[in-house]
Amino acid sequence: MKISVLGIGGTICMLKDESGGVSPKLNAKALVDSIGLTENINIEAKSILAVPSPSLKFEDIFEIIKVAKNEIRNNSNGIVVTQGTDTLEESAFLLSLLWDEEVPMIVTGAMKNPSELGSDGSSNLYQSILVASDKSSQKRGVLVVFNHIIYQPRFLHKSNSFSLDTFVSINGGNIGYIYEKQVRYISPIYKNKIYNIPDKIDKKVAIIPACLSGDDYFLDKLSVFDGLIINGFGAGHVSFDFIEKIKPLSLNIPCVVTSRTGSGPTAYNTYSYKGSEIDLQNNGLIMGNFFDSLKARILLTVLLSNGFSKDDIFKEFNSYYMYF
Repeated sequence: MKISVLGIGGTICMLKDESGGVSPKLNAKALVDSIGLTENINIEAKSILAVPSPSLKFEDIFEIIKVAKNEIRNNSNGIVVTQGTDTLEESAFLLSLLWDEEVPMIVTGAMKNPSELGSDGSSNLYQSILVASDKSSQKRGVLVVFNHIIYQPRFLHKSNSFSLDTFVSINGGNIGYIYEKQVRYISPIYKNKIYNIPDKIDKKVAIIPACLSGDDYFLDKLSVFDGLIINGFGAGHVSFDFIEKIKPLSLNIPCVVTSRTGSGPTAYNTYSYKGSEIDLQNNGLIMGNFFDSLKARILLTVLLSNGFSKDDIFKEFNSYYMYF
């Protein structure tokens, strides 16, 4: 059994520097050595990047996929990616849209750096290796492992800035657990809808928040974008002023409306007032279903970069969470 561990940075590899704060220092091999693995698993550790996750780019995710596929060609049975937690829910979701191998890819990280008491990185990495090496993980695509829990990226949300149990599953439950060195799945295999990796990802998608008495002046400056995600009130609503400004844009670029509430889908046919979901759809906007704004931006960027039309984008957002 061979597992490839690909390090790209984050708190899990950070140590104190001369400033007194922490920054990326440890390579992938050092992380693997820290867990004292006793199982009969051959680990291939490679450091791809060493950056805090807010500085990751789409192109970095594509590079991870490229390296991971090469590892599989060299007989790797599973991939583990270690990264920072700040953007983990986004990068894991992007990976899940593009990873077309039966070999599992596990994404993990840490909330505490290795120099802190109770650091969680070694445990998370060990659990991830167990999941990647378990035969029942085959054909499950990209998974996230954190604090003994196995997550589906489409449901993943970072809910706390410091807590070790920061990750939660929104609009869907956890899919498995790791207890007593045993991997235990409690859900069937989700069918991940896979898209082509774009030749280039130069489409720009902005996230626009709706807020009480919000300033809509900036809505006049959005014509430079290829798509918009509108993080709307409640079940996907905007103000009277907002809809007047967004209508001309929706004629030219796809505009997707999500809910800022944090859970639950957008509505489709409940409210009919100006700025409601019925009004928005009548004016050409796309309701985001169960997508939060971050994941909606990821999907819309991938679709636009692959040349999907507005009608095709509408179909993808309507059907994605029905795909199991």
